[in-house]
Amino acid sequence: MNIEDLKNILLKENHTIVIYKNDASVYTSNDRGVAPLMKLLKENKAQLKDAMIADKVVGKAAALLMAYGKVKEVYTPTISTPALKVFKNHNIEIHYDKEVGRIINRKGDGLCPMETLCLNIENPEEAFVAINNLQ
Repeated sequence: MNIEDLKNILLKENHTIVIYKNDASVYTSNDRGVAPLMKLLKENKAQLKDAMIADKVVGKAAALLMAYGKVKEVYTPTISTPALKVFKNHNIEIHYDKEVGRIINRKGDGLCPMETLCLNIENPEEAFVAINNLQ
């Protein structure tokens, strides 16, 4: 299994996220936002270590959570500039189709709440705690 395989599953099966975990299993979710990442991080953070992920949209919050889980490689059709910086700072290999300045909320009238929450957070563990406190 490689990142191209995950990309194909994400796009063809219309999931929001596809994760190839280090136990060689494939996890898919149609939950929105950072919910699937938070669920996995709460259950067992180690299962994301060295995982490959294909995610529909990656903003800074998701990137910080992936860095917190020590993910190895990520594909996304859309990534925010702050998320790209997180991946570069944490040596996570990233493949993407389009870079945007920021992730917009679902209504389209402002920033994504998670992007806003993590604007001034650089530490992945701090991001996990802040997001967890919201849920």
